[in-house]
Amino acid sequence: MRKPTFIVKQSLKIFCLLTGFAVMTWSFSFTKYIRGQFVNLNVLPERLKEYMYFMGRRLNGAYLSSLNKADNHDIPIIFIITPTYYRLVQKAELTRMANTLRLVKQLHWIIVEDFEVINLKTQEFFQSTGVSFTYFAQSKRSETNNHHRGADQRNAALDWIMVNHNPSMPAVIYFADDDNAYSLEIFQQMRYTKKLSMWPVGLSGGRTYETPILKDGKVIKFLAWKAEKRKFPIDMAGFALNANVLWTYKPMRFSTDADPGMLETKLLERCCTWAEIEPLADNCTKILVWHTRTEKPKVRMFDNVLEV
Repeated sequence: MRKPTFIVKQSLKIFCLLTGFAVMTWSFSFTKYIRGQFVNLNVLPERLKEYMYFMGRRLNGAYLSSLNKADNHDIPIIFIITPTYYRLVQKAELTRMANTLRLVKQLHWIIVEDFEVINLKTQEFFQSTGVSFTYFAQSKRSETNNHHRGADQRNAALDWIMVNHNPSMPAVIYFADDDNAYSLEIFQQMRYTKKLSMWPVGLSGGRTYETPILKDGKVIKFLAWKAEKRKFPIDMAGFALNANVLWTYKPMRFSTDADPGMLETKLLERCCTWAEIEPLADNCTKILVWHTRTEKPKVRMFDNVLEV
């Protein structure tokens, strides 16, 4: 009589193990599917979209938020959106950027890793910076003609803002890549953007700088790469948007199918005209942002003891 009982118990154990493995596999596939499809969920009801969003971020540990309560709701918060991806200089560039952002009040940094899951070492780094941040993963979608690095990640960050931010609270959105250099002055100026503000960007578009050209305080043309073919020929680092445009002009998202160089202009065409541009940086006469790029290291020996 003991033998059948032993067989039954062992069979139950095996069944439980297989069931657990199947559930874990399904959960991973489900969250991977959600992450890859999230930017296309606008056709779904809002409550269902929010549920899928949080399930997709949390089930695999790829979601972390440290958004603090605002000390003064009269001061608009600045949402900094930064797509990132692993390379040898990633930590160096994020460190340089964090050292700037930690000096700016009322700021929340949204960093989106171009991968299936977050990097735990990178997460630990953000926790040590003292900057209010959210860090999660959004891999580049493969099902579209997507040749724009960072577009899917910026769109995922915009989705995060719409889910987590109260539109009645003043806020500004700035797309700040981690390979740029920023003056603290530009953050204080962009904070009170009414709709769309712009300023020059140094070392951009194959020129010493790209900038709007003004006459009587209004934009009349642009000095920029292929300015004649783009309505808003501006670098990603050269403008900020009031967060209210996300709700007023839904959906405000980057077109991943846009031609090269058209990513910024296709976004801004959805919501703004030249007449609505607010020129900053002393009427676009100062360079406060530089489109620098770190030189790719020429590494001959890879040592794995210390983290670079």
